[in-house]
Amino acid sequence: MTTLPQDVITRLTEAFDFHDPEYTPQTAEHVNAALREKAPVAYSPAHGGMWVLSRYEHVREALRDHETFSSGSGVHFPRAADMPKFSPIDYDPPEHGAIRRLMAPPVDRDAVVRLEPAVARLAADLVTPIVRRGHGDFVAELSRPFAIGTLALAIGLSEKAQQEIRELTATMWRRMAKDGDSSAFWPAYRDLLSGEIERARREPGDYYLSWLVKARIDGEPVSDELLYSVIVSYCVAGHDNTMNTISRILWHLAGDPALQHRIKAEPGLAAQVAEETLRRWCPTDRFTRVTTRDVTVDGVTIPKGARVVLLFDAANRDPDVFPDPDSFRPDRDTAHRHLSFGNGLHHCLGARLARAEFKAVLGELARYPEYRLTEEPRLSFENGRHIMFDRIPVRFERSGATAGKAED
Repeated sequence: MTTLPQDVITRLTEAFDFHDPEYTPQTAEHVNAALREKAPVAYSPAHGGMWVLSRYEHVREALRDHETFSSGSGVHFPRAADMPKFSPIDYDPPEHGAIRRLMAPPVDRDAVVRLEPAVARLAADLVTPIVRRGHGDFVAELSRPFAIGTLALAIGLSEKAQQEIRELTATMWRRMAKDGDSSAFWPAYRDLLSGEIERARREPGDYYLSWLVKARIDGEPVSDELLYSVIVSYCVAGHDNTMNTISRILWHLAGDPALQHRIKAEPGLAAQVAEETLRRWCPTDRFTRVTTRDVTVDGVTIPKGARVVLLFDAANRDPDVFPDPDSFRPDRDTAHRHLSFGNGLHHCLGARLARAEFKAVLGELARYPEYRLTEEPRLSFENGRHIMFDRIPVRFERSGATAGKAED
């Protein structure tokens, strides 16, 4: 980790606030680690008061104990009034189970297997022109359009939606915690979702959205409000975290040519690289819950009705679970225990599809010469939790027989 002013780390450790301007992705690693070591169950007065859990065992247990640590009040905090719930993460049982089943078809095992050839073709279509040119931006030209394009393949998004969801999502994250209401950003997103619903009803076919608008829960049609909740969740979670994880993987590989060569020689290593990336650099720094009862964690009693922040990044770098946690070790045999996909009831629905996406991109890039960063990117938080790369400029090496592949 880089060296940063100690006074900033101390201040944010003592009064944790993920919306503080100085809580950057770089600062967060230090603050999160300090909380884990010095105050694993911490209280902060920020945003009306909240508790912070940072050790792996505590975060994992909170994720698994959905009866005590409820998602029903919304896991994004603070959030503007009149925002819809995100499905299924903002729901507790019994509603959660029915909604999760409603959302499962496009990301279940069989659906992902059927989708893999199309995902691989999309990866090839995006990688090939970058390699032929010899340079490019892995964010604008690869991770972003690939994540959105795969989402479109999975659920049947229109071209219009594909073109607009990134900016709509960025605006939502930028305004959600700061605005008193959602009028500055939600109506535009809702209009897009309404158009997708109307199109799916008007143009029935063999795609998920067409099935979704005709689906029923307990014999009753799915309400438009729930349709908005389901589709916005797919639009946001279906591209955001995948885009950021792919960017992080490619950023790391661009600085490690030896690891690129290992993946070429050992294709199975790509999956391990993805899991260790998810562990070492969690794409979503945190989620929140609200307690339904007084609960004691590590000798500290958190009262009923308290907002609790679960620091995934700190948990994923807990040395009690992951020795030498700040090192990137692609051979780490415990990397899959990371909490970046959640745990328990709310384990990420799209994890299987995300892993297929990582495999497709790394498999395609392994066909070509090595690539290197030409400039370090800038990292920032969206909504205090999504770690974003502004760009990843790279240049491909060209030498010998391997360069010819890029011209095929």
